[in-house]
Amino acid sequence: MKAVGMLLILIGHIIGDPKNIYNLLAQPTFTKQIGVAFFVFITGWGLANETRDSLRVVFNRLFPFYFYGVVFAVIISLLFLVIKGDINESNYLPFILGVNVLFDYFPANPTTWYIGTYIHMLLFWYFFIAGKAVRPRHIVIAFLVENLIRTIILYWGRDFTAYMILPNWISVFLLGMYLHDRKQVTAPFTGVSYLLILGMVVTAWTMIANPMGFDGSFPFRSLPYDQIWRFPVESLLTSATYILYTLLFFEAARRLPGNRVIVFFAEATLITVIVHMPIIYETHKFFYSFFDDKMTARIVYIIVIYIGLAFFSMMLNRRINLKSLRERFWQIFETHLMKFIPVRTR
Repeated sequence: MKAVGMLLILIGHIIGDPKNIYNLLAQPTFTKQIGVAFFVFITGWGLANETRDSLRVVFNRLFPFYFYGVVFAVIISLLFLVIKGDINESNYLPFILGVNVLFDYFPANPTTWYIGTYIHMLLFWYFFIAGKAVRPRHIVIAFLVENLIRTIILYWGRDFTAYMILPNWISVFLLGMYLHDRKQVTAPFTGVSYLLILGMVVTAWTMIANPMGFDGSFPFRSLPYDQIWRFPVESLLTSATYILYTLLFFEAARRLPGNRVIVFFAEATLITVIVHMPIIYETHKFFYSFFDDKMTARIVYIIVIYIGLAFFSMMLNRRINLKSLRERFWQIFETHLMKFIPVRTR
């Protein structure tokens, strides 16, 4: 789910035209946002399967985001200071406990908004859910709260905030926790069957949604009406798309055989998420100049970026012993800061 989710996000950022068929498959969201939903779901699924001390779980998961995120933010600041005279200071907002979600815009490096939301997911889990079982009623409550909050914020015209805050993702997050006991099984025929069902659902919804007239606004498409009822309708359709697409793909993915190639791309997703947008911003025009057909150029570019960043991530991880660094910082944290934080054990 991580490997495919990253690919969906990357394709969406390279094929940005809202009228492109790729971007019409998950209205009123953009298809790349389904990739984000995959990440949120699998985060909930993984957290629900954790048996270690909850604080250590949060620390272990946050450390690589902070380490690579801050390192690349500094590198980007230095490069852009030289090139454009701008340090892109908004790139640091996600690391201030995810304060970026309160602003109605993405950071200069737009995909790093997710780091702030990820921090909030982990904190929400740590303080309210760790050690507890998620039941269907919790998902129902989350669904209602999610849509109430999203509807209100969309009505206020703060679409980016509505997209980034944790309530936009809470249903699919808790769904992942609820389904934590559904593990990998060997049933490729059933897995392919779920993929076919997903394909039929995507096709049917695309055919239904297109005549509804959703516009190309981002991050949520809007219906062509001025009535207030359009906000809850858009919100409900957003939640339904997140949940249905993610659930069907999860049921397919867990039945398909894994392999080293999938693991290779999945392990690269953190660095790919952080660095791919600055690379796309600065290189796409040069890359496209070698092609006569723009769509061909985009397809090749997607392949080059996806595979290239996976190899870059592998080489970086081989040179940087992140586990050793994490243990050193944990010792410092445990010695000097742990006494100020309420500890929860599972």
